[in-house]
Amino acid sequence: MMFAFVATSALSAGFLLLGSSPQGSRVESRTDNRQEAKDNAAKKAPKGGKRTVWNLDGGVFFATDGHLPNGSCFRLSGQVSSGDFFDGLRRVDDADGTTYLLRNQVVTHYPEELSVTLHLTDFPCSPDISDNAVRPPLTRELMGTLRLNFFWKEGVRLRPVEDSRQTSSSVRRLAPFATGVTADELVPRFEWNYAFTVTSESVPLTNDLVLIIENRDHKMAARVAAKL
Repeated sequence: MMFAFVATSALSAGFLLLGSSPQGSRVESRTDNRQEAKDNAAKKAPKGGKRTVWNLDGGVFFATDGHLPNGSCFRLSGQVSSGDFFDGLRRVDDADGTTYLLRNQVVTHYPEELSVTLHLTDFPCSPDISDNAVRPPLTRELMGTLRLNFFWKEGVRLRPVEDSRQTSSSVRRLAPFATGVTADELVPRFEWNYAFTVTSESVPLTNDLVLIIENRDHKMAARVAAKL
């Protein structure tokens, strides 16, 4: 009744099938070249001998907005973690490139497994407060038509995650801002929460974990990358 995740391994868990999409080449062909160039530029060492240190305590956080053909819009946010792996993890960019330090030791690869949490909520389609159009809410039926795909991104290349598994899911009705009779007349809105494990053994830390949500027609509804 929630997401319908389609995976290479076709593992079924609760309401979901999750993992990496068998159609990675199709999704990759839609990659925005300008965005890829921007991502690659961000990973280059800073010029002029500068040294920048990024604190990765707590894991990697991400967020993006998505939309569906029926007019629904949503906010997708989440976190990538793995036990205490990210506690004290630092990314150092300097003239020699990018280095990851964990408790003063150089690390180059992810741990064997990552935990990924996702949250989806209805969200305005426009920041314009004069846009008062009523958008269709995210319903159980609508969520059941969506597909989540996990990929590893190296440069401009996407490759499907080898294995992933849903560990939990829940839905919570959001309290409306209005009260009384008006609140009873409002369309119910929900927060959809999911947790997964993603196999990451031998994957370099320079790879980004990319999440792509598609609708039933294989049109991209949202895309976001967890970048270290």
